Amino acid sequence: MRSIVRWIDEETGLITILHHFMEEPLPKGTGWAHVFGSIAFFLFLLQGLTGAFMMIYYVPTPDHAHESIEYIQRLPFGRIVRGLHHWGASAMVVFVGIHLVQVFLWGAYKKPRQIIWVIGVFLLLITFAFSFTGYLLPWDQKAYWATVVGTNIAGSIPLIGEPLKHILRSGEEVGAATLTRFYAIHIVLLPMLITVGIIFHIYQVRKKGITPPWSRVGEEPTEKPLLFYPDQVFKDLVAALIVLLVLLFLAVKFGAPLEERANPADVTYIPRPEWYFLPLFEVLKHLPGKYGEFFGAIVIPAIGTVLLLLFPYIDRNPERHPAKRPFAVGLMLFVFTVTTVFGVQALRSTPRPKGLDEIEARGEKLFMDLRCSACHGVNGGGGTAGPDLATLDDRNPQRLEAILRRPQTFNARSIMPSYDHLKDEDIIALVSYMRALGPGSRMPRIPIVGPKKPASHFDEHWMLEHKFEVRKDPTTCGTCHKPDFCQTCHQNRRPDSHLNGWIKAHFGTATERPEFCAVCHTKSYCQDCHKDTFHTPKWLEEHAKGFKARPAICKECHTQPYFCVECHKGAEPKSHTPDWIHRHAYEIRVSKDLEQTCTTCHERSFCTSCHEGKRPKSHEQPNFVGRRIRDGGRVKSGHALEAVQKGSQGCATCHDRRFCTNCHGTPMPHPQGFVNIHVTEARKDMALCQRCHFWNEPDCRQCHSQRPLSHTQDFRERHPQLVADGGMSCQVCHGRNACTDCHKLPMPHPQDFIQTHGELAKQRGIKGRDSMKQLQKQLCTTCHADKYCRKCHLPEMKR
Repeated sequence: MRSIVRWIDEETGLITILHHFMEEPLPKGTGWAHVFGSIAFFLFLLQGLTGAFMMIYYVPTPDHAHESIEYIQRLPFGRIVRGLHHWGASAMVVFVGIHLVQVFLWGAYKKPRQIIWVIGVFLLLITFAFSFTGYLLPWDQKAYWATVVGTNIAGSIPLIGEPLKHILRSGEEVGAATLTRFYAIHIVLLPMLITVGIIFHIYQVRKKGITPPWSRVGEEPTEKPLLFYPDQVFKDLVAALIVLLVLLFLAVKFGAPLEERANPADVTYIPRPEWYFLPLFEVLKHLPGKYGEFFGAIVIPAIGTVLLLLFPYIDRNPERHPAKRPFAVGLMLFVFTVTTVFGVQALRSTPRPKGLDEIEARGEKLFMDLRCSACHGVNGGGGTAGPDLATLDDRNPQRLEAILRRPQTFNARSIMPSYDHLKDEDIIALVSYMRALGPGSRMPRIPIVGPKKPASHFDEHWMLEHKFEVRKDPTTCGTCHKPDFCQTCHQNRRPDSHLNGWIKAHFGTATERPEFCAVCHTKSYCQDCHKDTFHTPKWLEEHAKGFKARPAICKECHTQPYFCVECHKGAEPKSHTPDWIHRHAYEIRVSKDLEQTCTTCHERSFCTSCHEGKRPKSHEQPNFVGRRIRDGGRVKSGHALEAVQKGSQGCATCHDRRFCTNCHGTPMPHPQGFVNIHVTEARKDMALCQRCHFWNEPDCRQCHSQRPLSHTQDFRERHPQLVADGGMSCQVCHGRNACTDCHKLPMPHPQDFIQTHGELAKQRGIKGRDSMKQLQKQLCTTCHADKYCRKCHLPEMKR
C-alpha cells in the first residue's frame, strides 16, 4: 500500500500537496468559531453533487422543465436529493453570511488580508447569483414571476437598463430562451467563477495565515502551536455532519416546494421572493414608482456592496477587538437590525393559506376528482378556460349550486358539464370549498397517480387547439381518456368535421381510420344509426321508415325530390286522388303541416312549372287588377276586394309580400301603424294613394270629413297665395288635377311655364296684337292682377 502511495506521489505529487495542506500551522485561539468557512465550502460541494444528479434528468424547456422536476421527485431518493439542493442553497447563503460577519467581528479584513475580504464579498454576490438563476429552473409560478420582477428591476437602471434586461431575458419576455440562458449560467458560468474564487480565497488564507483573535495590526504572534489536521479538521467535520443531518431532516420532512406550472397569462399571481431577498422586497414597497424601484433595488444594494469592498481600506483603526472598534461594530449592528426588521415585516405581509374544515376539504377533493382544475384556476394555478374561483365576485351559495347543477342556464355556450347527478352533500361540499377560496388560497397539488398531463395540455390555448391534436392522432387521447370523456364537454355539439356533406365521406373514414370515430362514438352508436339508414338488401322495403326516423341523414346524400321521383316513377301518395289537382290549393291553404308534407317530394319550383302562365278563376275576370268594384259603399279594385274577402293568405299561396310591393309601390297590405305616416307618404306621391283610394270613399272620410283649419271663409280669395307657399299640401286631398279642372291650366304652373305660356295662347286660337290681352282676360286674371303681368308685358301691351 505504501509503495502505491509512493508511486502516486512520484507521478503526480498529490500526496505531498495534501500533506502540505493538512499540516498547516494555526495560531492559538483557532477553534469552533472558524468552522463557518469550511461549512460554506462543504455546502458548495453538496450543491454541486446534488445539482449534477438532477442535471441527468432535467430538461431546460418550458414544455418539460416542470414535468422533469416532478419526475425527479418520483425517483428513488429523488425527493431527498432535490430537498437537499433546495435547503442547501438557503444554508449556503446563511453560512457565507455568518462567515462574513465572523470575519468582520474578528477584524480579519484588516491589513494584510484586505484582498481575502474582497474575494469573500464577491463569493457572497456569486452565491446570490446562484440563487437568482436557479430560481427559474423549476418553471413554476413562483419562479417565473419572481424572474419577471427581477429582470424588470434590472431594466429600471437608466441608460443601460433596457439592454441589460434584454440580455438577461434573451428577448422581450421571459420565455424558453430565458430558461436556457439561466440554466447555462447556473451550471457553467457561475460554477467556474465560484471555483476560481474559492481556490484563490483559500490560497490567500494559506499564504497570509488565519488571523489570531483580537491581535492588533502589525502585532500578530508568531507562535502557531496548532495544526489544521487533526485539530481543526475534526471540528470542521463535526460541524459539517451536523449541518448535513439538519438538511436531511428538512429534505425528508418538508421536501422542496413546487407550485403550479408557470402561466405567463396569469397576471393576477402575486410573486414572493425567497427569504434572503425579502428585506429588499420590503424596501421596494416603501419606494414606489420607477425611480423608487431603481433607488431601492439598484442604488441601495450597490452602495452597500461598494462600502463592503472598500471598508478594509476605509477602516484605519489598528485594533481588532470588537470593544475597541465601536463605530465599525455599531455600523454592523445597525445594518443587521434594519435588514432583520424589513425581512420580518415582509414575512408578516406574506399571505398565509387558509385552512379548510372537514366539509371544505371534501369539496377540495371532489374539485380534483372531477378534474375541475382543467378549466378553473385558483389564484393562477390550474386551467384558464373558466373563471378563477378565488376571484369570484358573487359567492351566493344558491347561485353557485344552481351553476353546478345547470351551467347552460347561465351561459348557453358553456362547455361545463352538469353535476346534477351528484349527491346533495357533494354539491354542498363543492359550494363550501368555492366559498372558502380567497387571495391566500392556492391550487391543490395534483396527486401523482396515473398518466401525467402531456406537454400539449400546458399550452395557453390548448382548449381551442385540442381538436387538431385529436385529428392528428386520436389514439394518443385514448391513452388517458375514454370516448365518453369528450361528451362531458361537447354534449350535443357537432364537431367541425360533421358539417354539410359529411355523411358522404364518413364511411370511407370510418373504414380506414375507425379510431377517429371512436373518439366520440362507440360501436353501438353506429349500429343504432345504420339500422335505419344502412343500405342492406332489405333496405328498399324499410326505407320509408328510415326516412321518417332520420330524414336529415337521407338528404345529406340524396337530392330531394328528384332522387325520389326517379325511383317512384310518378307514384303518388294516397292524398293524390283524381280530383286532387282541383282542391290542392285549398288543402295547402288550410293546413301548414300538409304544405310541409308537400315539400317532401316537391320544391317551390314544382308549383311554378305548373302554374306559370295560368291564373285561378278569380284572375280570369276582365281587367281584374285595374277595374273597380263597389263593396258596401267602398270602391275597391277587383283583386283588392278578393284579398279582403278571401284573406291575403290565399294570395300568399303564389305571391309573397314583395309581389304586391312591386306593383303598388308601397307595402301591401299596409303594415301596422301606417295610418300615422300615410299623410307623409301621400305628400311624396299623391297619385300612388289614388290608385286605390278616393277622397269621397268612406275609409278616407272617417278621418278627413271635417274641413282643415286653413279653409276659412275668404279661402277662395287667398288660396292662390297659399298654393304658391305650399301647393303640395293641397294634393293630399284634392289631387294634382283638381286645380287644372278649375283653372283650365296646369296648377301649380310647371317649371318651364314662363317660356311656354306664350305658346298656350296660340293653342287656344288667340291671334293678333291683342293675343296677350285676350289670354290675360280669359285665364291669367283669375289669379293674377294686371300689374303682375305688366312687369314683363308692358311694352307689348302698349303696342
